[in-house]
Amino acid sequence: MVLSGPNLSKEIEQGLPAATVVASVDLDAARFVQTIFASNRFRVYTSADPIGTELGGTLKNVIAIAAGVCDGLKLGTNAKSGLLTRALTEIIRIGTHLGGQKDTFFGLSGLGDMLTTCNSSLSRNYRVGYGLAQGKTLEQVLQELNSTAEGVNTTNVLMAIARRERIPVPISGQVYRLLNNQITPQQAVEALMERDLKSEFEDLEEA
Repeated sequence: MVLSGPNLSKEIEQGLPAATVVASVDLDAARFVQTIFASNRFRVYTSADPIGTELGGTLKNVIAIAAGVCDGLKLGTNAKSGLLTRALTEIIRIGTHLGGQKDTFFGLSGLGDMLTTCNSSLSRNYRVGYGLAQGKTLEQVLQELNSTAEGVNTTNVLMAIARRERIPVPISGQVYRLLNNQITPQQAVEALMERDLKSEFEDLEEA
């Protein structure tokens, strides 16, 4: 059983409206949880894809670090939109390879969660990227957060899996290099912009 979605806890605490997904291979169990959590301010959907739902909620933390870098460097809306669009392709490639269903990553626990996490200063992972773009060390940023930024460890685990499974992860790869002091935020951006030219949907065709 997995519950995931664009759910910033501080906004939910304030009673602001939100939507989420509860996923289980046992749909009756998912529907039961749905009835428990649903309210007039918390819309709950069900899914039969717990793997995809969990992966969407995990992988977006890596992308949120990249989004924070983008905003921290003041690269603009065009750059960030391009980053998030290509990041979704990367998440789908990873997620489907690991057993998730492609449609799940276009839903609340995939695209929805990614958009929330990549656009809010309430997101710890976004703040990691933003801090790094301002010239702070990872240690400084994490100390200021005084909390866990899941994307840091997730990035390291993801890269081990990607290497083992030979999954192309250009955005996550640059985040990994940044977190491990192998590259500066500016160099990470340059590396992504200088990649070989290709068809836009080539990666999805391969996924």
